[in-house]
Amino acid sequence: MSATLLHLDPGLPPRVPPHRDLVWGFSGWARRPGARLRAAAVVVGAARFPATGLNTLRFDAEAAQRRHGVEPDLACGFWGLATVPAAGAGGTQRPVLTLEWTDGTREEWPAGPVTVEDPAPPLPVPPPENGPQRTGPLDGGPLVAIAMATYNPDPALFRAQVDSIRSQTHERWVCLIEDDGSDDAHWNHILEATAGDDRFRPVRNGVNLGFYRNFERALGRVPAEAEFVALADQDDRWAPGRLAALVGALVAGHRDGIVLAFGNMRVVNSAGRVVSETFWPGLDSRHDSLDALLMANAVTGCACLFRASLLQLALPFPALGRIAFHDHWIACCAAAEGTIAYLPQSLGDYIQHGANSLGYRRRPGLRLAAKLAAALALAPALALAAQSAAARRRLAKPLQLLIGLPDAELVCRAAFAEALRRRVDLEGGPEGAATGRRTATATFLPGPRPGRRLLAALLRRGARGRAFRGVAARLLTGLVIGRLTGLLARLRPPSGAAR
Repeated sequence: MSATLLHLDPGLPPRVPPHRDLVWGFSGWARRPGARLRAAAVVVGAARFPATGLNTLRFDAEAAQRRHGVEPDLACGFWGLATVPAAGAGGTQRPVLTLEWTDGTREEWPAGPVTVEDPAPPLPVPPPENGPQRTGPLDGGPLVAIAMATYNPDPALFRAQVDSIRSQTHERWVCLIEDDGSDDAHWNHILEATAGDDRFRPVRNGVNLGFYRNFERALGRVPAEAEFVALADQDDRWAPGRLAALVGALVAGHRDGIVLAFGNMRVVNSAGRVVSETFWPGLDSRHDSLDALLMANAVTGCACLFRASLLQLALPFPALGRIAFHDHWIACCAAAEGTIAYLPQSLGDYIQHGANSLGYRRRPGLRLAAKLAAALALAPALALAAQSAAARRRLAKPLQLLIGLPDAELVCRAAFAEALRRRVDLEGGPEGAATGRRTATATFLPGPRPGRRLLAALLRRGARGRAFRGVAARLLTGLVIGRLTGLLARLRPPSGAAR
């Protein structure tokens, strides 16, 4: 039996669409008593994809290593990018993870299989005369497919969202509800709230996929007749003219290459009190370039509408086992494919409550810059403190925010950049736009000196907004502290049994 402890973040989906390459940002950690990782790679067929991040810090590995009686070695992480090549329906790919250790051991671990699924049959769009229960007709205007992800939604908030969708002045829509394995009580609430209107198409997953993958599944159900696609959260409220305003912006901007439009929102708490009249206070970020969006997303998914043709680029999503957001990926695809329009008027209410996956936050401005500068100045002290188990317990949350979260975000952006490099002609179009796309992806594509590339992005001239510089500074700070902490950890010889 192998003495190696291995954790592979579950980013590879068991099924993928046919005829499309899948970029996989693989990551995990491995620990072998008395040895350290010398190399890691994913092998798919005859192709080998080496890990570019090796012996990175994984604070989440400590508890598992102690449970197995092994002295924790937190510099045990790895990550890289692999490509599962396109194949026809019914085929199966069997990626293998290979590990090479400093004690000479070489291991192979299955990382699949991945089955290429048959294309889903097209969803019928019911004709207007086919539904006396329908609250609005399906004729007139372009068809909008609304992709809604749900998981144990609050019944009252969900019903309010459903009612706000029913109240849209643009009535030609279908709502594809992808439920992520809610319990029976919440699933029954979903069915009851949407009963009597066959424009709602609820489906429940057999297993929980997480919101990123769940939105991908919903988008895979968009009917061929749909001209536009909207994203919907389970607990917001749309203004009655939301769809009409966004459809109008896309129709009017067709010749200008606008492929996605998004609007502003009020921020409201669950009691109905207005927290902010705008979701984006001040000039925080830019939505008009891939360079800006790949670093710091400004496009809120639940406020956007995009052309259905964009799904040909966006699907399948890059496979990621760590933090990733569906609206960030779609915004990057839109910026690479065309242009994005912003409507400053409020088109609905964003409900802020404790269960939000990512909520509204007031922009901290100089306070963030001061905290990052202080963290960078204290990097040696933080790295030294992280060598102590007692200090790690006391500083668990700050260390995760300073090191663990930026590391996961870098993996995500690297996978986004690689997928765009493979799917988009980055050299096409006006020279300025092509240069911007090349620069944006080069910042995150695997390669030497990632810290130097982040610093160059932070210092680059150009109007990209405070959010861009804030994220660049945060990622650079996390990289510096993480590298220093990992270096100190690797100076100690690898040990075996836990003390």
